[in-house]
Amino acid sequence: DVYKRQVPMYLTVTDMLIYFIHRSLHWGILYKYIHKLHHTYRYTTPFSSHAFHPVDGWAQGVPYYIFTFFFPIHHVLFLLLFVFVNFWTISIHDQVDFFANTWVLNSTGHHTVHHTDFKFNYGQYFTFWDRLCGTYREGSQTHNFVEGTVVLDAQKED
Repeated sequence: DVYKRQVPMYLTVTDMLIYFIHRSLHWGILYKYIHKLHHTYRYTTPFSSHAFHPVDGWAQGVPYYIFTFFFPIHHVLFLLLFVFVNFWTISIHDQVDFFANTWVLNSTGHHTVHHTDFKFNYGQYFTFWDRLCGTYREGSQTHNFVEGTVVLDAQKED
């Protein structure tokens, strides 16, 4: 089924593009005038996931449209993935881990490291590009949703 192939390909390709765009937003003038607003939230919240400069939002949204130019995708699936992307973005900012830190998936703990030490963990969904490009840093689990426990190690790093 074509849709079963489109979802992993969509996540993989857009993750790669976002990694490099996000990393470039940490360079000098781009960081100072465009991306720094988002990083005023060292301890992230669901609100901070969408608190950014309009150019920042545009730049990190472009990969989703670039994907559709090269790999046609059903419009309903595109809308469903757009909703998923927004929920994922909130989930890596909300300080609640729905799963423990894994080798493959970018978690709240990984993204918290990104907000406390801006040189690491630029990926959106996966840790692959961070590992390949030398920008990976292990994250600590923040709050465990499944077990209902609170882990404060990520906040002790400051």
